[in-house]
Amino acid sequence: MRAAVVLLGSALVLALWTIALAEPTVTIYTDADTYQSGDTIEVTLGVENPDGSTTLDLCIGLLMPDGSIYTMGPSGWVQTIVPWNAEVRMPGQFDMTAHFRFEVPSVLPAPPISQGGEYYFASLCLDPGTWGWASNFSLAPFSYSSGGPSTDVTMVPIAAGSFLMGSPDDELRRDPDEGPQRTVNISAFQMSETEVTQKQFEDVMGWNDSYFSGDDHPVERVTWFDCVSFCNELSEADGYTKCYTISNIGYDGDHITSAEVTCNFGANGYRLPTEAEWEYACRAGTTTRFYTGDSDPDLRRAGWYFNNSGQTTHPVGEKERNAWGLYDMHGNVWEWCWDWYSSRYYGTRPDPDSDPTGASSGAVRVLRGGGWYGLTWSCRSAGRDWPEPGYGYYGYGFRVARSSN
Repeated sequence: MRAAVVLLGSALVLALWTIALAEPTVTIYTDADTYQSGDTIEVTLGVENPDGSTTLDLCIGLLMPDGSIYTMGPSGWVQTIVPWNAEVRMPGQFDMTAHFRFEVPSVLPAPPISQGGEYYFASLCLDPGTWGWASNFSLAPFSYSSGGPSTDVTMVPIAAGSFLMGSPDDELRRDPDEGPQRTVNISAFQMSETEVTQKQFEDVMGWNDSYFSGDDHPVERVTWFDCVSFCNELSEADGYTKCYTISNIGYDGDHITSAEVTCNFGANGYRLPTEAEWEYACRAGTTTRFYTGDSDPDLRRAGWYFNNSGQTTHPVGEKERNAWGLYDMHGNVWEWCWDWYSSRYYGTRPDPDSDPTGASSGAVRVLRGGGWYGLTWSCRSAGRDWPEPGYGYYGYGFRVARSSN
């Protein structure tokens, strides 16, 4: 007799090969009966099966209150049957003689549920090689609380509108990747009033690896992946639908340095702003190099940069805010955006353009706004930078956005 864990379609499946027709006994249980947002869950299947000649495909399912069912696949939870209506079509009972017990420990991410309540894991039997349910063997109840660690983040409404994105050819110290300029239409959204602070980040994530110390200083040394993870955690804690699906995660200590990430821009949770949203929010109706004007003294009023920072970050919200009510859009720390960077992206887009989300793929992600160590030109409204997303530098931070839906 042999047993193995295999992948069937998108579900985590245990296949048992036996040598005589028989009906197994399957039990399912979890490592705890209460979970909170962000917890992992260890689910164990125990199988007692006499000798048999049939193949049994077993999978772990999550039974939702509306009768739908999810199964755990290699890239996360996948909804497979709506509604779930299992039919018992197993062979009749035979003498239970030669028994075999096989336990499958599976450490699963938090289930795809956003509201607290009582839920059930189910051990399910499929018709061999198909998605037809043959039997529900057993259920394992557990309670789930969605209220994880949260923090106060003040969000500012940004009204829908249009603007001229990029820099004109005659702007002082511009880069070629800032053009050609084009009209971009932006839907209404919200953006955090300030860069995410060290206290806000630690409240949600439970750690803070910033180089410069200060609760009200912007968090830095965060990778792009750390930022999207923060967005998901805060969304879940505040009862919103997460925007990001994050899989195949690689860590270096607390930092996420690699992962596969997709974004659902239709979700109502927190996310990174797109590059277009960031520039639209930064300019706040202006066309000058900075939202305060064109000169170095104008930048000094708006943000912390090489000439006035003392080579350190500063508490957020100390400089002049823009017309939307946003602080530190120039200087203090560079801010991660959603977009893959492409030097030719502007030239490939229509004019006018609407809610662009960046190149479809790439190797580096976009930063905007300049930082405490940056020279004047790097802090311009149209300025761009493009590091690897797994790299966390002590001049890299972020702020969050939310779609207005």
